[in-house]
Amino acid sequence: MKKLFFSLAILISVSTVLATDGDQMLGVSALQWARGGAIIASPVDAPSMIYNPAAIGEIRFNSIAFDLGLGVLNPPRKITSMAGTTESNSNLYLGMGNGFIGKLSDKLYIGMAAGGVAGMGVDFPSTTLPDNPNTPVPENVSVVTKKGLLKITPTIAYKPTDNLTIGVSLQIGQQSLALKTPGFIMPQTEAWGFGGAIGIIYHIMPSLQAGFSYTSKLDVAEYEFNGTSPMGGEGIYKMDMDSPQQASFGLAYQLTQKLMIEADVKWYNFSDVNDKIELKGPNGVVIPLAFGWDDQTVYAVGANFKVVPGMCIKTGYNYGKTPIGEENVDSNLGAIAVVEHHVSIGISKKWNDTCVSTISYTRGFHNEVKSSITPNKIEAEQNIAFLQFSFRL
Repeated sequence: MKKLFFSLAILISVSTVLATDGDQMLGVSALQWARGGAIIASPVDAPSMIYNPAAIGEIRFNSIAFDLGLGVLNPPRKITSMAGTTESNSNLYLGMGNGFIGKLSDKLYIGMAAGGVAGMGVDFPSTTLPDNPNTPVPENVSVVTKKGLLKITPTIAYKPTDNLTIGVSLQIGQQSLALKTPGFIMPQTEAWGFGGAIGIIYHIMPSLQAGFSYTSKLDVAEYEFNGTSPMGGEGIYKMDMDSPQQASFGLAYQLTQKLMIEADVKWYNFSDVNDKIELKGPNGVVIPLAFGWDDQTVYAVGANFKVVPGMCIKTGYNYGKTPIGEENVDSNLGAIAVVEHHVSIGISKKWNDTCVSTISYTRGFHNEVKSSITPNKIEAEQNIAFLQFSFRL
């Protein structure tokens, strides 16, 4: 019973920080969110290299291009247990995505982007879970977590022909995590990770192009917490949590001079990194964490419509079935990784030959998952607004 309690407490804490497509954001900029993340075949800005390194050879500019984006994320979440329904008190987060591209020649491009690709957190009060007198510590205490993954992607792309671009990038990640649960306190710590990505964009015909990208697993170094818990006492706790490998394919079609549509399919290998994790404490204590996440397939559709010269409306739809099944709700209490349907809209305004601004809004519709074993239920919805300035020099 004691081991089961502590396993549950840790599972609750770690899983609460995740968002959108599993733990992956739809994008890192207003242009990407406005298209519902459908940017693999027809990239929209410099930070698109985070998702397809070939993007930097497809953006139109003379010598230098750069983008600056900032957003606000509002993801209300709830837990329903035998204690009733409780809402998280932490519901506002900042998002960002920036990048630049330089043209070395008509065939060779370099760039770098940085963006928050996963994370957020929760702050559930002490009324979230009922107290169980058969466990060694009270469960009716607050559950507070914070997680963030920032990626930096130095990138190079080459155009062997006019209709083909090939790109590669180094994926550098800085991931932070802090946990406070009924079973322990783990102060915030950071770990760095490394991986790689490759991508291509091929123009099949003037009106049709295809894109493909593969991003390896981000191998994040083992976390080390100066933490404490009744089970392991005070000391160093270690945990390994990587970011999943992913593959994406997209097709973009220019229907008319004013209308372009893209459809993407994306795959996230969550079962490799969020199935079973071990928290290792002092004195040889090992606590297994069985999240049980499934792999996720995401479908995204985006469109650009030029209303008048210098103004474009963008819209998108994104769907991905939550990787948390009914049988695993009790191992992911408080997780916000349950939103499945997203609808987006954005407007871009060209101010002059060098500057374009974009605003976007995305609605993640309410979804809930009920446990097939207990009365527990997790539910969430999302509101995301971004502002972006794009410069082409």
